[in-house]
Parts: sequence; structure tokens; C-alpha cells
Amino acid sequence: MKVQDIMNMSLSTCSAHDRLDAAAARMWEHDCGCLPVVDHDGRPMAMITDRDLCMAAFTTGKRLADLPVAHAMSKQLVSCRPQEDVAVAAQRMCKHGVRRIPVVDAAGKLMGLLSLNDLAAAMAEGPATKTANIAANEALRVLAAVSRHRSKVPAAAEPPAPTPPSRPVAQPQAAAAKGTSV
Repeated sequence: MKVQDIMNMSLSTCSAHDRLDAAAARMWEHDCGCLPVVDHDGRPMAMITDRDLCMAAFTTGKRLADLPVAHAMSKQLVSCRPQEDVAVAAQRMCKHGVRRIPVVDAAGKLMGLLSLNDLAAAMAEGPATKTANIAANEALRVLAAVSRHRSKVPAAAEPPAPTPPSRPVAQPQAAAAKGTSV
């Protein structure tokens, strides 16, 4: 089975200069969790995910409207070609721990996106065929790879976390009055 057989060709993209709130709006409008970040020639240069948006706002304490996509987009891009075997592309997704990769032509222009969802959909499309079994195996491998917990980043490398607003902590009064633990 080839990537072109199951990839999604209906895409929305953004540029590195767009604001994060515009990227978030595009993700909402297109019901997707990521956008390829493309240059002026339509070549993907990075990816941005809904998680990237959240972490950028949290770690900077700024509004999405005040941050460019370049601030939060991936630093490394993993892609595949439409003629590649799905198993090869899925192996690349596993190796890099990503749920989605852009599909590019020989000139590097964006043609589509291959996602874990595409693998799952290919598996579910019909009876247990060789194609469905391949898709199922690859979907499971990618899911296992992206579901692994990452090891703790050393404290010196962690971005400074903003101080969350203080909230009064409700103490269970009945348990405190009786001297029991909760």
C-alpha cells in the first residue's frame, strides 16, 4: 500500500509569520490538530500542533495573538513521498514520535498529509484484507511510538514556567475537624 492511497489531500496551512491565534482558528475551522508551516513556494518547513499552541501560551504567559507561529513550530521536519510504501512512512513516524507527516513531491512541495488517523481509517474501511491488515499493523506501531512517555527534561533545559494565578485551596472541613486524613 502506498502513501498516496491513504493520505489526506484536503489541507490547510500557515506561514511562520502568521500569529498563533490565526493558526488556532484554522485548526478549529478545519477540525485538525496540526498545520504544515509552508514557505512562500508551498514547501513545508515545519509543523505546528494544537499542543504547540498551548505550550507556547503557557511557557511565555502571552496571548496567542502576540506570538508568531515561528515561536512554537517544530524545529525538525519529517516528511515522506506519495509513492513510498506506507510501512516505510509509518516507520519514520515511529522513529520520530510524530502522529502526522507532510507528503511532498520531488520538488519538496506539499501534496498532502499522512496521519495516524489515515492509517486507522484505511484499516477500518473494509473487510480484513491484506491492505487493511498492513494499515492496522502500522497504525498500532505509530500509536505505540507516540504514546510513550518522554523522559524528564533536565531542569536546566526546561523553559521557565509562569507562576500560575493563586487560587484558594479548599480544605475538607469535616475531615480536618475530626482529625482524619483525606
